[in-house]
Amino acid sequence: MLTLILGVALVAAACGGASSQAGSDAGTPAPTTPFALFDGTTATLADYQGQPVVLNFWASWCPSCVAEMSATFKPAQERLGDDVAFLGINVQDERDRALQLVEETGVQFDLAEDPDGRLYVDLGGLGMPFTVFIDSAGNIVHEHNGPLTEQQLVDLIQERLLS
Repeated sequence: MLTLILGVALVAAACGGASSQAGSDAGTPAPTTPFALFDGTTATLADYQGQPVVLNFWASWCPSCVAEMSATFKPAQERLGDDVAFLGINVQDERDRALQLVEETGVQFDLAEDPDGRLYVDLGGLGMPFTVFIDSAGNIVHEHNGPLTEQQLVDLIQERLLS
């Protein structure tokens, strides 16, 4: 059932059906769902408490996600990575394809897997890419369904996490 729900949302997003901003969960604590980092360790969002986090859900089969990794997230992380933790979570993807994309884009932030889409659903994802902004206290302060430009991402970080 989870895969069906996620699949419907992702098909809608791939067809341009999801590009919205949401703030209804502002102030809600981030879930403690564990996830596997690409380095083989396990983590939760609570491990990042004390620093703001930009959490981006992506997949190698999502053209907007692929474009965002190198054109948006890599340069934003290079600019603001000392002030904000960046975490990329790969959703329902083939591990080899995901690792190949990471190598091709050269992103240097923490990367994890969400093979069944559980964390994605727990956070209310409606389309791909999906970005969640979490303050240093571990609370969700903003969500964005759909692609972002580098400037949009930097502006959201400055407004929601660094102001």
